[in-house]
Amino acid sequence: FSMIAMASALVVNSVSTTPVEIAPGETSIIVIDLENDMEIDITDVSVALDFREAPFAPFESSSEDSIDEIEEDDNEKARFRIIALNDAKSGIYKIPVLISYTENEIVKTKNSLISLTVNAKPELGMEVEEGLLLKNKRNSVELTIINKGLSDVRFLEIELGDSSYFEVLSRENVYIGDIDSDDFDSAEFKIFFNKDSPDSVNVPVVLRYKDSSNKEIVDNFNVALDVYSREKAIELGLITESNTSKYVGIGVGVVVIFFVYRFIRKRMKQKKREEDRF
Repeated sequence: FSMIAMASALVVNSVSTTPVEIAPGETSIIVIDLENDMEIDITDVSVALDFREAPFAPFESSSEDSIDEIEEDDNEKARFRIIALNDAKSGIYKIPVLISYTENEIVKTKNSLISLTVNAKPELGMEVEEGLLLKNKRNSVELTIINKGLSDVRFLEIELGDSSYFEVLSRENVYIGDIDSDDFDSAEFKIFFNKDSPDSVNVPVVLRYKDSSNKEIVDNFNVALDVYSREKAIELGLITESNTSKYVGIGVGVVVIFFVYRFIRKRMKQKKREEDRF
């Protein structure tokens, strides 16, 4: 929280919010401590919050609180219960405060500012653009990180964990950077799956980033990938078996048979000519 004091008979001594940071859709109690530092009592004190330019609203109360009297060198508190709107984005919002009071039968007004902090917890999701993954072969796996929350994320890094079933041929750690709310970004990895790996392989994924309040957050995911042997992929019709080698083999066989046939025929003709001679 923060506050700006007013150099007059009435000053804002302190401002507190409970909780200090408000999540969208949640409520908070604001307490503004007012101090009368003059040698005269003041009356009819009114404190009003202006939410027209901020994503807040009064909750089960008013945006204005009244105090009948604040005696000289005394303190009184104005209390408000507010709610952050559901679509409030993370950030610090300045709230104008209008204070009016009567001093020596003269109505006076003062303007001040307080600040409220909205901090929505980031909500990241992950999708996989994997294509067909084959064992004993180099594969490309693309991971897409989606920011589904109301808070932007900063300095995002994505890292693949270790496994006995695969080897990461590219860099295991990729720096993505910032992802705004309702946005996404992707990282691609080259992975070699061992021949004896199971048909479904769990790939550990770690996301490291900071939220709008610069707090470090670590999220852990397990991404399940379907991996096939070449034979299984052909059996399921996921890939078409190449007939090139088959056709080449048939062609070679035909040529061999042709030359064998010619050789045998030639030998038979030669033998017949020798018999006719005698």
